[in-house]
Amino acid sequence: MTLSAKEKLYQTIARHSFAKGFTALECSKLLPLSRSVISHYLNRLCEEGRLRKEPGRPVRFFITVGQAMPEASKDDDAFSQLIGVKGSLAEAVELCRSAVNYPGQGLPILLTGESGVGKSHLASLIHRYAVQQGLVAPEKPLFELNCADYANNPELLSATLFGYSKGAFTGADREKPGLLDEADGSYLFLDEVHRLPASGQEKLFLFLDKGYFYRLGDSKTRRPATIRFIFATTENIDTALLNTFRRRIPMRVVLPNFISRPLAERVAQVEYFLHCEACRLERDIYLDSQLMRQLVMSPIKGNVGELKNQLKVICASAWNQSRTDRLELRASRRARGDSEKIVIPARTAATGFAAAALLPKALWDEIIFREFCHSGNILLLIRKVEQLLTRLYGDIRPEALYCGYLWQAVRRAVDELENNTGVCCSPSQRKAIWLCLCYAMHHAWPEQRIEELTASTDWLSVKAKLLALECAARLKAEGVEERYPLLLPLLGCILHKLAGEDDLIHGIIVAHGRATASSLAGIANQLCGGYYLTAFDMPWSTSTGDIIEMLIAHLTIVKQSAGLIILVDMGSLKEIYQQIKRHLHGELLVINNVSTAMALDIASGIQNRLSMADLIAGVKGAYEAEARYYAGVMPGNKIIISCISGEGISGKLSDILRRYLADGIALLTLDYDDLKHKIQQQDPALHGTRLIITTTPLEAGFIPLLGVEKLIKEKAEVLERDYFANLLAADSLQPVLEEIVKMFTVDGVAERLNFLNPAVVIEEIAAVIQQYEAFYQLRFASYLRVNLFMHIALMIERVMLNSGMNHRDDAPLSAAQQAFVTLHETFFQALNRKYRLALPLTEVLMIYEIMEPWIAGEAASTLS
Repeated sequence: MTLSAKEKLYQTIARHSFAKGFTALECSKLLPLSRSVISHYLNRLCEEGRLRKEPGRPVRFFITVGQAMPEASKDDDAFSQLIGVKGSLAEAVELCRSAVNYPGQGLPILLTGESGVGKSHLASLIHRYAVQQGLVAPEKPLFELNCADYANNPELLSATLFGYSKGAFTGADREKPGLLDEADGSYLFLDEVHRLPASGQEKLFLFLDKGYFYRLGDSKTRRPATIRFIFATTENIDTALLNTFRRRIPMRVVLPNFISRPLAERVAQVEYFLHCEACRLERDIYLDSQLMRQLVMSPIKGNVGELKNQLKVICASAWNQSRTDRLELRASRRARGDSEKIVIPARTAATGFAAAALLPKALWDEIIFREFCHSGNILLLIRKVEQLLTRLYGDIRPEALYCGYLWQAVRRAVDELENNTGVCCSPSQRKAIWLCLCYAMHHAWPEQRIEELTASTDWLSVKAKLLALECAARLKAEGVEERYPLLLPLLGCILHKLAGEDDLIHGIIVAHGRATASSLAGIANQLCGGYYLTAFDMPWSTSTGDIIEMLIAHLTIVKQSAGLIILVDMGSLKEIYQQIKRHLHGELLVINNVSTAMALDIASGIQNRLSMADLIAGVKGAYEAEARYYAGVMPGNKIIISCISGEGISGKLSDILRRYLADGIALLTLDYDDLKHKIQQQDPALHGTRLIITTTPLEAGFIPLLGVEKLIKEKAEVLERDYFANLLAADSLQPVLEEIVKMFTVDGVAERLNFLNPAVVIEEIAAVIQQYEAFYQLRFASYLRVNLFMHIALMIERVMLNSGMNHRDDAPLSAAQQAFVTLHETFFQALNRKYRLALPLTEVLMIYEIMEPWIAGEAASTLS
């Protein structure tokens, strides 16, 4: 069996003598892998308990004492090539591993699922896995019996299974062993076990319970055997199997049907079967994209088994009609020959067929995607993923990576997105959508980390988030499931530049019909050249109440202070307003009898940033429609600051904000419990509150609430847009944030520094950061500034103590890294002179990597 890179690394380490442990750098000299990849594998081996690590600089690793060298890990055992092993079949495979490895003789396994879902194939993998684990001798095959073959002759079934003695029945002229004799020391797979008669189930129950059986015609001689069992059935086990028999099979494994599995797995299954046929026929197969869609989107009664047969028939027909050196598989004879094709090669090495398949296996570095959600740097995302693939698998041609049915589905979805929203996606944005979709489809994050990732994208405009929802809807229409919570924040970051800044007014079209609203909004958006109207197509049976529920769900995304225009084809305008008014802060205009001309006029007005009054004036008398205008919540004039731990932080925040308030804005500090009580009681004292700032999460109803953590981490433009609009004097938000960041950073750094004065060094580092910002012509986000303050302050002490990092001092530099190193020497002159620093190259590169997601796109344009 071919070993994975991780397993090769482990076995290479084991063959060398590392009495004092080893580092990732030392391992990189043993195998042609990058240090970052080796570090990843070493940490994985630590998680598996095969290595242990001791903290330090650098980190040293040791082989765990008494750790045996396994032949295969989970990444390359018998199940590793099973389609869905890390997806829809992950739980099933883990149960099978547990049953095989259970002490003693393992646990009997019952496989259930519809006909053709792959129960027999999984049984063969279970047996192979047991052989790999050394639990079944390699010369012992898997023994199989389909009980349905003997359904009309239960006595013959029992004789085949248990064997019989001479004279047991007419024609039994000699003693004959049964399958239980032959399978001794191996696995016995009984398919369609529900066809085993009650008497046979009782005998098996006895064997499972006692470890011996009797042959037919011999009720005295006990015959012991050591057998591992796999049972399979398509029926309801509660009614098809005896209770006593069923209770002796503790491990139940349910296999999903074909159509319920994720789209990526269905596509992979079709491609695998066709690749087998291509190899058998020694012809490349050109599969029509429309035919692939039919195969993966239509329920198949016989599931994977029937799919395999269908593909054989299709290939046989194409072979019979073929006059060239390739097979053309089309949806029908009338299908166009110039439609999109998916190439399934007879020889994988000759084309890029395997490149796209390698992508999910290579996308293990979640840091790339976390950083992308902070920076939105599409080109850097693509470059890092492609570099990662190159490090792992060698040079891969781009056309081999961006190919296949799912890539074509992404292209079709983006084309439809452009038609409906009026935006135009670049090739890089299309590639990024594909890469992020691949990552989201093959990686499941814990709910808490998904929430953290989503929170890190709060800097996105509302339009970007709505575009992400539109894109996800188009992907769903192409068969991509809605079960990937990682996808939406990633899509928002890809589309944020296309979306642009939020409009003063948000437009919605709600119409009954399959595509009425989409058609109206699409025409208006395309003619205006941007995304100004969001469409909701409602079934004809949809009531006004259903529309209201949909609007309320949508309003949780829309910025509270924005005006809202709802264009509907029918429905009570008053009822719509009465139900959604509690979810609004801005003005609302509802118009019925929506038409193409009306949609175009409204979209044009939103594009030109007209006020609600101007839009209403344009609508009046122009259309035979009813329009209702409703004013928003009255604006307030105060900010409240509260801290659960006392007045310390509240006082400091108040001192900073008070110097920058706009005219007419008051600032109050309230005790946390007092504030919480007033909110719960809807105290009139809170009327006119524009913003609440608190150190602890709190449900504030309709009043915007900003946590201190978000205040530090969020981007300035988001804070300006969603919280501080018209509350601070002009151009005051950035100075406010800088003072707040310094306030919290000084406190944090003071706890870690040994001898430097935190207040002084923070001011000095701030001057360095300002030089970088001026050079790259951007403002660093607050949380990035915090990271830089902390890192550089600790680095200065580290270098002064001659403990600076130097393990990458001899590494070759890219052009971007070299340019940054040159700049660094200029910007750090004052610090170097005062503290007599001679920074190692490694330390400079670490600063570069902290800034890279934000400056990578700017550096090329600034230096050119």
